[in-house]
Amino acid sequence: MTDRDTCYTLGGLVEMDDAFFGPSKPGKRGRGAEGKAKVVVTVENRDERPGFAALRQVEKANGRELLAMAKDKIRQHSTVRTDGWRAYGILDENGFEHTKVVVSNDKDALKELRWVHVLIGNAKGNIRGIHHGVSGKHLNRYLGEFAYRFNRRFWEAQLFDRTIAACVTTTTVTFTELTA
Repeated sequence: MTDRDTCYTLGGLVEMDDAFFGPSKPGKRGRGAEGKAKVVVTVENRDERPGFAALRQVEKANGRELLAMAKDKIRQHSTVRTDGWRAYGILDENGFEHTKVVVSNDKDALKELRWVHVLIGNAKGNIRGIHHGVSGKHLNRYLGEFAYRFNRRFWEAQLFDRTIAACVTTTTVTFTELTA
């Protein structure tokens, strides 16, 4: 499913944020939390509804990784709306129209970066509800599946056929690769 979305790029107004996936643990929340996987999330903002989306696990949520995700998944000269974190400043220097939204609390964040936070919540809920958690090793595959289904949510009648086509045309993942 991830292979099918590699050629898609997002455009127009794109919301981008980083999120931390993993089990609840006592201690620091968000950036700096121990034992969490870092994920960069992008989604097109089409006012009343979200457009296409992309999610990717990254080693570090730093400027270099954020720029790599933006260059890979967002069309040049698109407007990228992010929170006020400094690492997103690299987008200004690399062909993106960057709009920073400084938010002081979660309620403002949900209002200003609506669709990216809805997507993060849905992805986490999907993992908690359906899979009851996933290992960091396979998180990108689960994120790819989530994005695949999200991006095709309006083509429900075609989803089965599209999924079969995706399975037939992609490289096989062996049992050894899954369990190694």
